[in-house]
Amino acid sequence: MRADDLFQQHAPELSGFFHRRLGSPDQAADLCQEVYLRLRRLERAGDVAALRDPRAFLFRIARNLLIDHLRQQRARPATVALHDPDLRLESDAPTPEAAASSAQTLAGVQAALTELPDHVRQALLWHRLEGLSQREIGTRLGVSERMAGKYISRALSHCRAWLAAAVLVLMVVTAARLPWPVWTADQRTLAGEQRVLTLDDGSRVTLAGDSAINLDLTDHQRRVTLLRGRVYFQVAPDPQRPFLVEAGEARVRVTGTRFEVRRDGGDRVRLTVAEGEVIASGGDRRLTLGAGEQVHWSRGRLGDRHRVDVDRVLAWLEGRLVFRDQPLGDILRELAPHHPDRLLLLDQGLAERRFSGTLDIADPDAALSALSQTLPLTVRRLPGVVILSR
Repeated sequence: MRADDLFQQHAPELSGFFHRRLGSPDQAADLCQEVYLRLRRLERAGDVAALRDPRAFLFRIARNLLIDHLRQQRARPATVALHDPDLRLESDAPTPEAAASSAQTLAGVQAALTELPDHVRQALLWHRLEGLSQREIGTRLGVSERMAGKYISRALSHCRAWLAAAVLVLMVVTAARLPWPVWTADQRTLAGEQRVLTLDDGSRVTLAGDSAINLDLTDHQRRVTLLRGRVYFQVAPDPQRPFLVEAGEARVRVTGTRFEVRRDGGDRVRLTVAEGEVIASGGDRRLTLGAGEQVHWSRGRLGDRHRVDVDRVLAWLEGRLVFRDQPLGDILRELAPHHPDRLLLLDQGLAERRFSGTLDIADPDAALSALSQTLPLTVRRLPGVVILSR
């Protein structure tokens, strides 16, 4: 098992383990980070992949770090149980309130890091994400070890509260992006996941990552409500039961055809027709679209149809995203539903850098690597978050 996977699987337990014993979210977050860094070092040495009981090994590290911490605080207990009866193998799903708090926390981390000067931010990222010493950081930046320490201290004082909270919520990053209706959806996918459903009428529905739908299939009609994300429909013909797709104020009606509906958030909706005819409506307007045509809704208002390259729009069905001279900010928004981790771009100047090419979403980390080979982009990973900067 990879170190990232092992840590991500048990991070909620670790946070609870440390927090219950220390009573401090800041200290708990710091020790969680120390566990992760130690795992990464052990992985590089080849001591993680062949573990027989990865969880026990992880909590042995946690226990030893806790004892060392308590020693430093001169308050070491007689024993610290490795198999805590309060620890469970599966953590509860976060509440909507916790999810909303997580989203605010990650936004705060991004804002706080962006406000730092480049060299100060770089020092912090090397120190916290890669575990480099002050001496190594000083060498990389061309400054003294003492100055590197000052950079790190300055960065931590600027955003310690956000960073401490972030470690505790990294495991609910996916949930943080899900409003309550999405939580209760009939079908939903996580970021990085793709799912194909076959309905009782023979129609096929393909959900991209980070998507959610409700289904209402009766003897008289077939209705799908798109709550989030993008979905490709291959509708089995049935003149007696029209197939309806709703996304906010957007309405799509067919009897049998192939098309995609995308809902990015709120009332921003897009329809792309691959085959047959589709009736689109919104407000008082109604249009009939044919193969190769696309239309957008904005705030419930239906726009004008136009021609598109359907193969490029639907390339995600074959595990690809195709871009033609598009800014990085837009590319990352396209890639985000196909990557299991939250993508945070710290350098907004990079958002305008343009890219043309094809990215493999079957391997989203390889897609990021391809971007970093073309653009001045550095990729750093934490469990649940990928930090992108110069």
